This record gives sequence, C-alpha cells and structure tokens, in this order.
Amino acid sequence: MSIQDEINNRRSEGRLFHLPPSILSMPVVRTMFISEELNEVVHPPWENMREGLKLSQLRAYLDIFTMGRLISVAEDPYNKPTSTYLARVDPTSDEVWDIRVIDPRPGIRALGAFAGTDIFVALTWNDRPNLGGRGSPEWAAEIDRCKAKWRQLFPTYRPHKGASLHDYLSGNFHAV
Repeated sequence: MSIQDEINNRRSEGRLFHLPPSILSMPVVRTMFISEELNEVVHPPWENMREGLKLSQLRAYLDIFTMGRLISVAEDPYNKPTSTYLARVDPTSDEVWDIRVIDPRPGIRALGAFAGTDIFVALTWNDRPNLGGRGSPEWAAEIDRCKAKWRQLFPTYRPHKGASLHDYLSGNFHAV
C-alpha cells in the first residue's frame, strides 16, 4: 500500500478532503488535501464579516498553492522575509511546513506536510496571535498537534522528505 492509497482511504472515510481551487475552472497544478478541521472553515458562507474575511483569505492562500501560482518558500525556519508564503518549521527533521496567511493582519498559519512532490496535506490552522513568539510553548503545541494528526491519518508513513526544494515543488517557486 502506498501513501496515495492511504490518502484515498482517508478520503473515503471522510477524514481527508481534496481541495480544488475555489474557482473550479482554474487548473489544478499542485494537489492539496485538507483535514476535517480545515474543511469546516474554508468553505463559505461564513457567519460574520470579520471571521469571513479572515477565512476567505485562508482559502485564497490555499488556492494559490493548488493553482500553481508563484510562491516564496523558506527552508530555514528562522531566516525568512515576513511575506514568505510557505516555510519549514523547527525542527526541520519533522517535515512540518506552514502556509503563512499574512493579510489581513493578524494572520493565520496552516500547518501540514508533503505527501509527495506537489502534494501537500494541510492538517491544522490557528490564528497567528494564538501561537506566541518564536519557540513559544503555544507554537510547539501547534506543531505537535499537526504531527499527531499526521500520525492519526498515516500511521505507517512519515511525511515526504527531500534533499532540495525541488523534491517538494516541481516548479513556480522561489527560495527566500
């Protein structure tokens, strides 16, 4: 059995969801799967204006990935521009990455891992202010929560590991 078989099994169980671009006529260049937690918040309608704006931006950022738009990617969790789209989190050996929704402020972080080249599994999300500063217990707890969700979904598979960014993304990105 492969990781793709496991993904298909989790989808049939309703524990994992394929996320095509919200504009269905747009091409799917990269593949994203999302957890139940994310699936509950990335589809309209949203209950109030403020929360709706924030969550619609989260969805728009996820669509950037699936549509294959140009993204900035940081391998070093501690050395990246504020505007970085996708970044590794510390410890990098765990292969957890975050999609960094930076607008509107305060932002959101969606954490997940790659299941293969151009295949991202987004598992958790949180408002950035809830995560504290670099190395905070709150940030560590969110990373642990993401890793636990991965283990629940894929107990026999570790996240995809690459020697370079090209092992995670086939194109249309720039390293920062």
